[in-house]
Amino acid sequence: MRNESKNQHYKKSNMENQFYTKKITKIFFVLISCFMMQNCILSNKIIEENDIVYSSKRIKWDCTYKDYNRRSPLLYLKQSIVKTISSKNEVSYNVYDVLFLTSSSFKLEDKIFIIIDNNVYTMIIKNKECENTKEITENRNEILTADSTKVSVVTGYSENNRKITRFSYKLSNDIVDKIKKSNQVLFRYYSGPNMLTVKLHKNKLNKLKQFIDKE
Repeated sequence: MRNESKNQHYKKSNMENQFYTKKITKIFFVLISCFMMQNCILSNKIIEENDIVYSSKRIKWDCTYKDYNRRSPLLYLKQSIVKTISSKNEVSYNVYDVLFLTSSSFKLEDKIFIIIDNNVYTMIIKNKECENTKEITENRNEILTADSTKVSVVTGYSENNRKITRFSYKLSNDIVDKIKKSNQVLFRYYSGPNMLTVKLHKNKLNKLKQFIDKE
């Protein structure tokens, strides 16, 4: 009888543990999903402003694209597109790209291409700026002193060098119309032997189309 009671108690405890484990796992996945959605929201902001200086309305879309290809020198791209609607209802689109590359990468060529459903369109660059940045951070470890107190000690320094390139260019109304009807949009850049391609995944492409439709 004692053995049966022990077995029943063990089974009950085991079932409770499994229940709580599943519950914690579900909560974890919910938190991860919320975090990913928040990141997505933060990197897909649409901001509307009235410009009294130029008597126009400005709609700005900010987006960040990360390159997950380890062999690519491109770390990530920060892109802003500004839609301007004048008092005469004239619409224009200006794009501002900021590309962050590894320090050993080649200089970006003065060429930008947009590939829409496998059709290639060359952008006319208005402006290009380049700079090299150096970021030094401390490496720290915690050690125990004689009285068992934890103290943070600098053990060395890490140096992070990057190349930053800024482009600005316009999108023609024809290109904008093609993007609105597209299934796939890619941005292409060239750095020495490397071909850098940034793809708009479905959610970002849909967001871009929403941005274009804003009035």
